[in-house]
Amino acid sequence: MALGVAAIIAGGLVAAAVAQRPAEHTVWTSAYLVLIVGAAQIVFGAGQAWLPERLPSIGWIAGEWIVFNFGNAGVIAGTLLGSFPMALAGTALFAAGIAAFLLGTRDPRRSAWLLGYRLVLGLIFLNSLAGLVLSLRPH
Repeated sequence: MALGVAAIIAGGLVAAAVAQRPAEHTVWTSAYLVLIVGAAQIVFGAGQAWLPERLPSIGWIAGEWIVFNFGNAGVIAGTLLGSFPMALAGTALFAAGIAAFLLGTRDPRRSAWLLGYRLVLGLIFLNSLAGLVLSLRPH
């Protein structure tokens, strides 16, 4: 939660810093920080804390935090540096993080909400694949 809130604030600061002269990558970075590193991570964590009958272990949560956020760092760095291999590696870690959030909600006690949670996870994952394809286009 703390990193999600910090990412939303950082995204706002990036947006404020580039408002006079926005560039494609800085605007994208701001949006990515707010929507994916911030808001999505908060939703994923909250859902995982609220949905399952039994909470994942601290080790599991730490592992998914690491792969999800290292994945985000790789996506951002790869995009800003124009390095497709780095963006691809970041996306792979990001996908592993999403899979970990998905597996962290096995045996739900609130199964009616689980479908919505899984749909959000799936949409964010599909969005990451679309972003990867878009990163292949020449600038």
